[in-house]
Amino acid sequence: MENEETTLVGVRGSQAAVGLGDPFINSALVHTGSACLIFFVVFIFVLPGILLTTLKREKPFVLQDMRPPGSAASQQSAGPDRPLVVCMINVSSYNREPPMRYSPDQVPSPWCSHVVFPLSGAADWTEDMLHYDYTHKVTHPNLYRDMVRLKKVRPALRILVSVGDHETSNNLFRYAAETMHSTVQFCSAVLRWTLGNGFDGLVIHHMFTGSTDDNRRGIVILLQKLWVHFERHGLTLVLVFEPETDLFDKPLLGGKICSYVDYAVVVAHGLRSQVFAEFSSPLRGPGNQTFDSAVERAISSGVPVHKLIPSVSFESITYTLDDGSDHRPGSVLLAGMSRGLPGPITKNPGALAYFELCRQLQSGNWTRVWDPRAGCAYAYSGDQWLTFEDEQSLTLKADYVRNRSLAGVMIWDVTSDDYRGYCGPSNILVQTLYENFQKH
Repeated sequence: MENEETTLVGVRGSQAAVGLGDPFINSALVHTGSACLIFFVVFIFVLPGILLTTLKREKPFVLQDMRPPGSAASQQSAGPDRPLVVCMINVSSYNREPPMRYSPDQVPSPWCSHVVFPLSGAADWTEDMLHYDYTHKVTHPNLYRDMVRLKKVRPALRILVSVGDHETSNNLFRYAAETMHSTVQFCSAVLRWTLGNGFDGLVIHHMFTGSTDDNRRGIVILLQKLWVHFERHGLTLVLVFEPETDLFDKPLLGGKICSYVDYAVVVAHGLRSQVFAEFSSPLRGPGNQTFDSAVERAISSGVPVHKLIPSVSFESITYTLDDGSDHRPGSVLLAGMSRGLPGPITKNPGALAYFELCRQLQSGNWTRVWDPRAGCAYAYSGDQWLTFEDEQSLTLKADYVRNRSLAGVMIWDVTSDDYRGYCGPSNILVQTLYENFQKH
């Protein structure tokens, strides 16, 4: 027995010795150990760095308000340091007859925080805006180049593009909001087009015009997705609310919608009557067609004041009176021909650019009257009657914007200002707003 046990022990020892010395087993052990070491290094040192970088770069998208309360970066609760001067450009002014043909040299970029170029045209936003670009590069071949040049002269200037005319927007936005696929396709196309052309953001008109309760939710989701794309790339998104909008009639709906934009423009000008000579943008007064009532209506719907931008117009509204001897506000207009005579440059019946108006006032044939109740001026000559903004009325509106802590004003549009300085300092109306906003 003892000999047998000794023999077994010897055999097992020999087998162990043989196993440890087997080259195949040794190679397997080496490879296994190396793999474990590599896995340990990747898991402990490399993987956390990759995950951390990815998490910093990517933002999760969820269908809810992405701006946490109190976030200065996204909520902008304090608003801009100074009220903004958003300057709209009328691209048709590039086609005026000399010497009043507008050019980039006339853009008052030193006094504008943003310059907006309206580009209304093709409704096809789904193929990377190819048709849209083609339309405007043919009609205004130097327009994009002019925008880039403005940025080079003043890098702090924000160049925005205004899109969405009344004829195309109704069907366009409803189509884009129909399905999640069309929404994503629309947002991606708009983002690529905006970034590809070097613009700083968009101003959207008529997004909710004609919307119903059934499709309004889809349009809100569309706006939300677009805002997420824009915020991620540092772009500005502005939404324009037309005077006839019913969105402000619903409590808090305006505030909900405006949580997905940087600024909300309320159109507070352009009132035109077919019966009586009325102010187009009185600061205050009876009724609900005033600058103040437009602001109050938006605020009552939840629009934050630090995002709210009312509009002003540098174009006067003109009328033809029925009785040329009655020049008071509210006078009866000539039936069927209520619009005033066209200007020599703009040739638009019922309207005069400020550079046309100021020269008529200097001619001595017109009488200017200040209405303290409305906070604006009007003028008359024979049976012609017009209402307009000037330095006095704009000073009151600028004071109003500062005192209410609003985000600024949108000028509709700066190509109607006296940009060649025929009546005094060039771009005097823009300067009036800008200089007032610099006050503390």
